[in-house]
Amino acid sequence: MAATASSVEAATQDVVAPSMPSRKSLLLAFERPGYLRPFLALAIDLAVFSSGIALVLMESAIWVKLLGTVLITAGIVRLFLIGHDACHGSFFKSPLLNDIFGRIAFLPSMTAFSLWDVGHNVAHHGFNNLKGRDQVWAPLSKEEYDALPGYRKLLERIYRSGFGWGLYYMIELWWKKLYFATKRQIGSTRAQYKWDSVLVTVGMVGWVALVALVAYETGQSFWLLLALAVLVPFALWNVIMGFVVFVHHTHPNIAWFAKRQEWQRYRAYLTATVHVRFPFGIDRLMHNIMEHNAHHLNPRIPMYKLRGAQRALTERFAGDFSAYKMDWRGYVDVVRRCKLYDYANHAWLDFRGQVTARVNLVAPAVGN
Repeated sequence: MAATASSVEAATQDVVAPSMPSRKSLLLAFERPGYLRPFLALAIDLAVFSSGIALVLMESAIWVKLLGTVLITAGIVRLFLIGHDACHGSFFKSPLLNDIFGRIAFLPSMTAFSLWDVGHNVAHHGFNNLKGRDQVWAPLSKEEYDALPGYRKLLERIYRSGFGWGLYYMIELWWKKLYFATKRQIGSTRAQYKWDSVLVTVGMVGWVALVALVAYETGQSFWLLLALAVLVPFALWNVIMGFVVFVHHTHPNIAWFAKRQEWQRYRAYLTATVHVRFPFGIDRLMHNIMEHNAHHLNPRIPMYKLRGAQRALTERFAGDFSAYKMDWRGYVDVVRRCKLYDYANHAWLDFRGQVTARVNLVAPAVGN
């Protein structure tokens, strides 16, 4: 069962001055999941995913198969975002429908629903940018980096090279925490976690079996079909997801925290996320997940209401969070500056320990 908004709020409870608006009350009007619109979005994204598989598997020119690979990748991303909303309990009005169709939407990305719940809803949304609780792109300190063995230092450099997002997401998040995760990785173990991991495994086996059957019946290369219908789209999905999470929580202007009291004081749920605007309306194709400040302030807002919620939030708190339009120069600057983090002095460092950016901490006038 997805974590409720109240459980997240309880995890981040802080003393709120009477003059401050509460975290939940600010965007309460946007919490209105329904039925028709979610079913329509789910049907469209399933159609995109299925159409891509059909294009790859049919006997056709290679460019048609490559188009199919693109559609499969788009379908995985969009279906995952539906599963993400369902796991927050914000896609359908019905909790049961969220649980059922959230699991279905997560199948192509091999994301175990209950593991995503504990890692994302509880740890990430409950404690975003708090060292030791939120583990998504949490930067190492200079001391932590220096203590790593050589191979792990190399991995960290690859992860933060500006092109290592897919490797990071696949190894550090999916493999360790979202697929048959151990108690050592997530701090607990439940039968539900294993059954959800079995479910996505069965889904993948069925997907590969379909490819094998078509290859056998049509005389096409199994390995070519497997690569274009399964392996490449899954790899691209990891790249896209790793990139999106990176830009949401990594920027010279946003802070990471080692002390919970400090993290509470500066309202990290708002100040430690970035509003990134993509050109060509790409953010719209991603179910508005780039409207990330509104999503973190209230994860119960459905994806189809996030744009309006972000506008309302920007009108009131534009100076309290970072926002920028994605371009190559700006992205390179973020990657160059954000390698390690000095938690005591709130500064971003390079791998040599040199300060590249100092974070100016200001607490917004909003409560938890």
